[in-house]
Amino acid sequence: MKTSPRTPSARRRAVARPRVASRIRSAGTALLVIALTAAGTLAGSPAAFADDYPTWDDVKAAQASESAKNDEIAAIQKVISDQQAKVQAAQELVTERTAESDAAQAALTAGQAKADALKTQSAAAAAKADESKKRAAVVAAQFARSGGPDLTSMLITSNSAQADTLLAQLSSAGQLAQAVNGIYASASQDSNTAKTLSEQADVAQQALSGLAAAAQAALEQAAQAQAAMVAQLQEQNAHRDELNAQLTTLQQNTATTKAQYDAGVAARAAAAAAEAAARAAAAAAAREAGGGASYSVVGAVSGDAQALAEELMGYVANGQFHGSTPDHIFEIAWIAQGQDVANCGIDVTILQAMVAAVRAFGSAGVSDISRRCTGQIEGAGTASAHYMQGGGHAVDFTSVGGVPTTGANQASLDLISVLDPMMPNGSRVGQSQCRAAAGNEPSFINFIDFYDTCNHLHVDDF
Repeated sequence: MKTSPRTPSARRRAVARPRVASRIRSAGTALLVIALTAAGTLAGSPAAFADDYPTWDDVKAAQASESAKNDEIAAIQKVISDQQAKVQAAQELVTERTAESDAAQAALTAGQAKADALKTQSAAAAAKADESKKRAAVVAAQFARSGGPDLTSMLITSNSAQADTLLAQLSSAGQLAQAVNGIYASASQDSNTAKTLSEQADVAQQALSGLAAAAQAALEQAAQAQAAMVAQLQEQNAHRDELNAQLTTLQQNTATTKAQYDAGVAARAAAAAAEAAARAAAAAAAREAGGGASYSVVGAVSGDAQALAEELMGYVANGQFHGSTPDHIFEIAWIAQGQDVANCGIDVTILQAMVAAVRAFGSAGVSDISRRCTGQIEGAGTASAHYMQGGGHAVDFTSVGGVPTTGANQASLDLISVLDPMMPNGSRVGQSQCRAAAGNEPSFINFIDFYDTCNHLHVDDF
């Protein structure tokens, strides 16, 4: 799929933010996604909360009397309300900690700029002071050669003609003395200025360690708040639709059982898996028709974030798309559900790249997507392409078509050939040194490449 190039700023604005009013999907899609995320696609996420939710046996028992039913309705409503309150509190804490982290980072940046400026000014002042001292020394030497103060004594013993000459010399010497004094005064002032600026630069440099420590501490607290919010939202999502189904059963006095509820979820999962399988079969047939040697994306790839995420979750249901540890698939699941979660958006271009990979190869595996969402600050930290600009602008492919990607093997080269034409111009692909060592670096249409470890294939749209 060929897409028109976009500027970097335009690409960064394209992080997926579902349009709730126009993108509400059927309850079946939401239930499918929640069932998938609850069933184990969130490996590596924080531990689950205490299992104190109403059961379907509780619901059935409560239908025996009106008072018991009302009590159970109130109990379920309270569980739902408590979950919502906890999620909201967690989200507010993320906002607070993120603002604190941003402020601490801004203070560090300003402190570094101040230290650098003072260091530059100090060096310039020191150079100026040295130059002033050299000029003063030159003028002083010239003054000494002119006779200096000895001219006065010479006047007393000179005749009239000699005196005129000596007076002229004395006048010049006086002017020279004034110049020498002025130059020495300027040199002294420049030296004092250089010393003061050097001391200020030292103080600013010493303050940087404290600012850096404060920024790191604030960043870690923001990351912890983000991880806690993600865990709380996952907990809510894992039970929300079942709780609502239980509530509806009680309010409408129907006879829904857990088995019936589970059967409905399974049926919707099967339908999504069948759709994903049909896409895979179409892709395989297209490859076969082309001789089986080349890979291509079958069909037009959507430009809508939620539609792309729904397609990817269908592949998850069919076993064609999987994550790693920590598992970032829930980020895609939330977009499929129409949820706009702080720091967890994924750029449409990155969603398109993942869809294209599965369509072209029949399956794909990924590891990191948005480290900002999961609160991962190890390694490159906030400088990571998975964290920068709010996160969601990069993806690491670990396999395609069941073959691991190393950045330089044939699977990696085939994936590059699929994605390069469709990515915005200037997008990046990693593992340059891996291909250089293998001697198989391809020519690029849109990609530029960079150094990265040889155990995946990194793609971003920066």
